[in-house]
Parts: sequence; structure tokens; C-alpha cells
Amino acid sequence: MEIKRFFVENDTPIAVGGSVVVRGDEFLHAIKVSRYKTGFKLILSNGDGFDYSGVISEVGKDFFRADVLSAEKNANELSVPLALYMCAIEKSDIAVQKATEVGATEIRLMISRFTNAKEQRLDRLRKIALEAAKQCGRAVVPKISGPVSFEEGVADATARFEKVILAYELASSGRISDHLTKETSSVALVIGSEGGFHPDEVRYAEAKGATVVTLGKRILRAETASIVALALAADSLEKYEDSRT
Repeated sequence: MEIKRFFVENDTPIAVGGSVVVRGDEFLHAIKVSRYKTGFKLILSNGDGFDYSGVISEVGKDFFRADVLSAEKNANELSVPLALYMCAIEKSDIAVQKATEVGATEIRLMISRFTNAKEQRLDRLRKIALEAAKQCGRAVVPKISGPVSFEEGVADATARFEKVILAYELASSGRISDHLTKETSSVALVIGSEGGFHPDEVRYAEAKGATVVTLGKRILRAETASIVALALAADSLEKYEDSRT
């Protein structure tokens, strides 16, 4: 039988030799949907990048308890934080799902001058990220927050991440791979809405320290641009994985 992964809250401690109580949606998924019972093996994750192998030792009315047998660092996580600062779009669900699969550790939604889809269902997007993390074997579910203004988002990105890269549809030079090296410690990608970025927004980002790049000659849909940018960044970062460890 497939050994499935279940996530607990990020602040939940997990220790080999101890036990963890799981409630809520993950309890329902394990016991009601997957029909897990006492003695079934599983993998637990709390967002720290490790896979905790365990076995269900007790099933209650609204919880199950799992004894933790071993811990192993998840092999599917990037060693460098990779965030997506994305202007809210109509297809945010697709962007969030694929961003999780590619390796984003955080997704922050923004409202730019040309943003149309200002309403975002964060609870739904978080569920999509959770399911995507399970599907691709990750131990981290990206944190999803916002929406905030474009200016607030860029200011936050440049304050928290070493390298901030803005993909601009009118840029004619500069590639993501040009700006990522073995020494890069954290990356945030800034992606526009369906209407793209206003030149004033690009100038603001550059003044804050962001680097402007192109994603190629073709104009991409916003959700496509987010996936392409993340994939290019993840590929560049993964080249240096062995030398970082």
C-alpha cells in the first residue's frame, strides 16, 4: 500500500521516538478518505524540510496519533529559499499549484496598477498548495499571503531576500541565470498581472534594488510567466546544490 504524506502545523514539534496528534482536514484525509487504521505507516511533515516516518498507534473520534520512527531530510527541497511575488491573477490557482511543484517556498500576492483580479480566495489557494506538495513529495508547503500593494510587496522582497528579480515583458536583455550563483542565499521573483507592469513600477523596483530580466521574446500569460521564471531559477540553483552541502 502506498505510504502517504500528511502535514501538521508548522509549529508542531516532531521528534523521533515521540508521537504526534493529527486533527482537522489531515485527520479526515487519512482516516475517512484513505481509510488508514492503527498500524498503518505514513510520512509526517511540519515544514522543516524533513520527512518523518511513523505508524498510527491510535485513532480517535477526531484525531489520530502517530509514533515517529525515523527522520530523513527531504531530497526534493531546494537548499535556497525561492519565493514568488505574483500580482493577483484570475488563474492564481494554476500558478500556485505549479509554483509548489517547481519548488517555491513562499508565495505572496500583490495588487499592481494593471491588476484585474483583486479578489483572491486564500483558503482555496492554500489547499491547492497543500495537495500539490503532497503530490510532488515535498516536505514544505509554500506559505501564501497577501494581497498587498505592489510597492509593499517589492519593499518586503528586497528587505528579506538577497536577490530580487523582476520579469518585465518589455525587457530585451538579462536572464535569470545571469544573476544566480553558488553564493546566492535566497531569491524572490516578481511577476506581473495580466496587464503587465507599468514603467513606474519597474523603476520603483529597480530603485529598491531589484534586477529586471526578460523571459524571452514571447509575451507570456501571467500564470505561465510565473511557472517559467520559477523553473529557470530552480534549475539554476540546483546546479549548485552539491557544492552547497
